[in-house]
Amino acid sequence: MFSIRLGEILGSLNKKRYWFGSIIFVALTVILPKSFAVINTGERGILVTFNKVQELVLNEGTHPIVPFVSSVRVMNIRIQRTDVEANARTKDLQRITTKVALNWQISPDKIQQVYQQFGNNEELVARIIAPVLEEIVKARIPARSLEKNLIERTELKQELETKAKQRLESYGILITDLSVLNVTASDEFNKATEDKQIAEQKALSDKMVAEQELQKADFESKKAAKEAETAITRARGQAEAQKLLQTSLSSEILQKQAIEKWDGKFPLVMSSNGALPFINVNAPTSNPEPKK
Repeated sequence: MFSIRLGEILGSLNKKRYWFGSIIFVALTVILPKSFAVINTGERGILVTFNKVQELVLNEGTHPIVPFVSSVRVMNIRIQRTDVEANARTKDLQRITTKVALNWQISPDKIQQVYQQFGNNEELVARIIAPVLEEIVKARIPARSLEKNLIERTELKQELETKAKQRLESYGILITDLSVLNVTASDEFNKATEDKQIAEQKALSDKMVAEQELQKADFESKKAAKEAETAITRARGQAEAQKLLQTSLSSEILQKQAIEKWDGKFPLVMSSNGALPFINVNAPTSNPEPKK
């Protein structure tokens, strides 16, 4: 009887130990993790108790909280980047696509205000940053022509950055930088520009060919004129040389040149008796002096 009673007591103790161990296990696995909030580097924690935002902001580190009563909303205060692409028409009614990148961060001293108004970081981008940035781009692009929007990117960047600071810093969002990543014209404009460039290149090529032909014709004309001038000069020189030769020659000079060229042989005269030497038998015009 005693042994039976002892067994019942031991069984009851084992059950109590089992339930106690189960309670400890549940506390360690479920309740304990919810009793602490871990805030990593570059983050801040918004303490919410019974769905009400508390004034206390949790900095980096581990913080105890009351489980199932309080919770923590983690907000990133690092510098973040948001890219926005907007379509707008320029001053000369050309459609272009502008892509900008905004670097921003939540002001640590206004983190409660930001969370209460907009929610977490993702909601902040979707509800405020992206729409405001797109609106600013669409408002500034029409102030310039397409050409100036493509060329004056530094001025466009400064204007967009100034407008973004004016609009977003009032919401507790600090702007660190804004970059104009790309400004792209429409396909129709690109095709028209390409056709215009092709036409200009063709016109330039035709002009160069015409100038080359003109230069060639001018060269040929100058060459022909030079050749004609040379021929005239040569003919004039030959004529003057002939005239000078005619005035300078006399019968005595001609006879002297003939004698100098004579090879000592008399010319032959053909007769019935054969070839006879031709001898000049003309008597001298003057009488020879008598021999003494």
